Amino acid sequence: MDFRTIEHFLKLSETLNFRKAADEIYIAQPALSRQIMALEEELGVVLFDRNKRNVALTTAGEYFKEECERILEDFERVKQRTFQIHKGEGGEIKIAHSSSSMQFLLPNILAKIQAEMPLMKTNLNETTNIYGINALINRTIDVAFGPNMIVPKELNTRTIYVENFVILLPQNHRLDENNFESLAQLADENFILPPRNESSGYVESLEALCQSYGFIPKVAYQSGNSNTVLRLVEAGLGISIEPKSALSGQNMNVKFIELNNISLKASMLMLWLRGREKELKPFFEIVDKVMGS
Repeated sequence: MDFRTIEHFLKLSETLNFRKAADEIYIAQPALSRQIMALEEELGVVLFDRNKRNVALTTAGEYFKEECERILEDFERVKQRTFQIHKGEGGEIKIAHSSSSMQFLLPNILAKIQAEMPLMKTNLNETTNIYGINALINRTIDVAFGPNMIVPKELNTRTIYVENFVILLPQNHRLDENNFESLAQLADENFILPPRNESSGYVESLEALCQSYGFIPKVAYQSGNSNTVLRLVEAGLGISIEPKSALSGQNMNVKFIELNNISLKASMLMLWLRGREKELKPFFEIVDKVMGS
């Protein structure tokens, strides 16, 4: 099996017609048939159901098609990156991140990249934990940043920093640092939290924290964007629990109570696909410098 055979297989899977596929790739139809038969024999599977009238992908063929498309996309990316290295260019890094990571972490990383690797292009996508995980697995991004995630085995992680959570409250709320005793006092409050199906463990950890104090949070509004959450709290529409860094650089009419004495902390994770460590090493070195400064 080689790349040409894969390309011919993909053309046939697109046209589902041996004659048409052979014409489009400029080989004889019998030669294409022999190639596909040899590929099936090598794999030990049937990729196409054939009869006199129709050609259709089998279930195994559908899977093989999807993976071959990904392999060719990855190979094209590797070729481009190799050429960029040869030309002394910086290339591009695609980053998915939570809104809280943008408060002070990512701006410092981006400034360091600009100073030390001015030819490096950065592509940022502020999004959810689930999106970042799926995009890494599908190789549409290079690195993701997000808090308190449950991470699948395909990915490697590094804890970038750990901080306290804070309770965000409207300025006129009855609770403050002086009369706050425990989270149990929040049992009847309306909460503003990210959508559970987009958090990959983040919301679940906050729910478990509340349950340990005898209640399940009543969610009135859902948002994964820290600025939106702060605006909703400011408007008196509910309260929230956020990493302390969500307050960095903010000037909104809200107050907060820092949760110093609970075991749950906000852990900012950096995630990447296993096996890409060598390729991402220059970016990791930038992160090391930023976190060490």
